[in-house]
Amino acid sequence: MIRLWRSPTLRSVVVYGASGAGFAGANLILARALPTAEYALFTLVVALVNLGYAAGPAGLDFLVTRRGLPAGPLLLRRVLAAATVVALIFVAIGSLIYHLPSILLGFILVSSVTGAAMAVAGACFQSEQRFGLSLSLTQSPNFVLLLAALVVVVARSDSAQLPLLIATLGYVGAAALGWGLLVRGSGFGRERREDLVWSEALSLAGMDASGLLLVQMDRLLIARLLSLGELATYGVLAAIVGSLFRVLQMGVGYTLIPRLRVAGSLAERRSLIRREIQLVAALVAAGAIVIWIVTPVVEHWLLGGKYDLTVPLIVAALASGVAKVLNAFSKALVTALSDPREVTTVNLVGWISVGVAVAGAAIGARWGLPGVIYGVGVGWLLRAAIGIGISARRLRSPSPVVATTP
Repeated sequence: MIRLWRSPTLRSVVVYGASGAGFAGANLILARALPTAEYALFTLVVALVNLGYAAGPAGLDFLVTRRGLPAGPLLLRRVLAAATVVALIFVAIGSLIYHLPSILLGFILVSSVTGAAMAVAGACFQSEQRFGLSLSLTQSPNFVLLLAALVVVVARSDSAQLPLLIATLGYVGAAALGWGLLVRGSGFGRERREDLVWSEALSLAGMDASGLLLVQMDRLLIARLLSLGELATYGVLAAIVGSLFRVLQMGVGYTLIPRLRVAGSLAERRSLIRREIQLVAALVAAGAIVIWIVTPVVEHWLLGGKYDLTVPLIVAALASGVAKVLNAFSKALVTALSDPREVTTVNLVGWISVGVAVAGAAIGARWGLPGVIYGVGVGWLLRAAIGIGISARRLRSPSPVVATTP
């Protein structure tokens, strides 16, 4: 047991698990407290914000972890500039496609920009292997969301605006705290302009963006292909069934990337990956059993039968979750081991996978919500298979890993 706890992946999964529990708890509370239409609106805005702040750094966060770059004013300026452009794109999507009111568009703009700044600050701490500080910072929005849900209950609010306002303030606070700590650090300002290579950053961003889009693809497509009622049901399903797999998806890559980056030999890389696979497979199996038992209980006692989570829905969510975890391994291997040309290839395949997911969801919509989930899952599987296949060559060859430090 002590040996297991020494695994950085397991410890990060525990932190992600607490964060995921906060996110799931917030969603279940809001699903019960808010009218169905308002909860669906909340779910849609959160999906757009999650995309906006994660895509906002334009790959600079991955460049930091890949190369171990220090923080400085140039990095902050570039992050804010890129994040503003990305945030405006998602504001336009929210306005033109989903016809969201102005106040919600404002929440998307502010949350996306400050969330991107928070993510890059977290990446700086992650590259230094200060995992506790990095995770505490980047996962804080989920705990703020839980607080927002409790405020909604106490205030007896029936609007999605209140929890979204509190969530926005959480992003602002996390960004300010993260960069405040970096500015006071001894290494602040030691960055070099030549290390911030936009071409490499954008390739990494493109690879990640397709994955981010796939994460939120179910919600975005359900809102167009099905109904707000089905979107609300999916929000509850994702909170109960999907949370474990989302936690594992984030936890796998979080510690694996920097450790693979500094691994000194082929045997060390293989041993590291083998241990991670064994650990995560055990967690997936145990978690799936718990989810199967707990879901009907939560549906009946906590939600009062307001949402109908059928067996086909639960099975579809479990299958989708496994595909997402496989993709996490793929992304970690490519980010840590592949050269820029291979990253570009995976980036292209990722966007092809998005197209496959959209087509699959459109076809699957005739079978309702489970069909959409399976359709998007096909895109996940394609992306994972190609990424693992490309990066596997680095684990078969005795040639050294491509240098990723300046």
